[in-house]
Amino acid sequence: MQGCYINLARSTDRRAAMEAQLRRLGLTTVERYPAFDTDMVAPARHDRNVLTPGERACFFSHAEAVTLANPAEMLLVLEDDAQLSEALPAVLRSGAFAQLEADGCDIAFLECQPVTSTQHLLALWQSLQRRLPPRGSNAPRHALTGIDFLDARTLYNWGAVAYLVTPKGLRVLPALLKEALASGPLQPYDLTLGSLLREGRLQGTVLSPFLATPALGSHADSTLGCPSESAAHDVLGGALRRLFFAGPLDGLDTQVAAWRHAPLTDDPQLRLLADLMAQLFVLTARDHAPR
Repeated sequence: MQGCYINLARSTDRRAAMEAQLRRLGLTTVERYPAFDTDMVAPARHDRNVLTPGERACFFSHAEAVTLANPAEMLLVLEDDAQLSEALPAVLRSGAFAQLEADGCDIAFLECQPVTSTQHLLALWQSLQRRLPPRGSNAPRHALTGIDFLDARTLYNWGAVAYLVTPKGLRVLPALLKEALASGPLQPYDLTLGSLLREGRLQGTVLSPFLATPALGSHADSTLGCPSESAAHDVLGGALRRLFFAGPLDGLDTQVAAWRHAPLTDDPQLRLLADLMAQLFVLTARDHAPR
């Protein structure tokens, strides 16, 4: 298996942290891939393009890494703020992915921002309860009993922190990305992947429990140039992703404390709707708990 992590030349702290993590996990075939910086990417040629320069550079970085990969081997792609589960090396060695290409899979996400419907969050929650060590045991969260493969077409919302591209995917995805680049691109890289999945042009799966997650607080030094008003989404969405991570949750409560019970709306009916949704989710999860 080949692998790379995408890293800007100026992001030296992230490079050092990723190199240390890869050494600790024994993932010696994962090499640094130099990311495009904003000054290396030509300006958008279309007035309808709404991507920031950082988002365009990110798209070019992922597209080139996938396009230049050896199509005979599976490719692991990581962003340089990925925190990897201690379970990842064992899962990679286990042969759990051998069936992916036989099943027609092009891309397998090690984590994502999921669609936040009860149906999809419940599927992730049930997988977590099934695969994590029993509650009350002293085993760490990464001591998994197995991995589930969930349908990315309906579950995947966005996120490209960590994913695998199969040899079949390496024959399919570069042409699709070239097409997207020729028309803009009109969406960030991960949203483009989501569109391709929903259109049936790309076949994908999401691994559960997640074997990677964005590092806590990494949104704060993002190079994508996203607006500051997305901070709440970044914090809460990142926390939600980490809840499904096969790894430690240390610091998560502190990370979300300012937002967890924040008065996000003055509309009393919207507040009531949010409370009802939360209570109904807990009741549904309880009713569907394994006996």
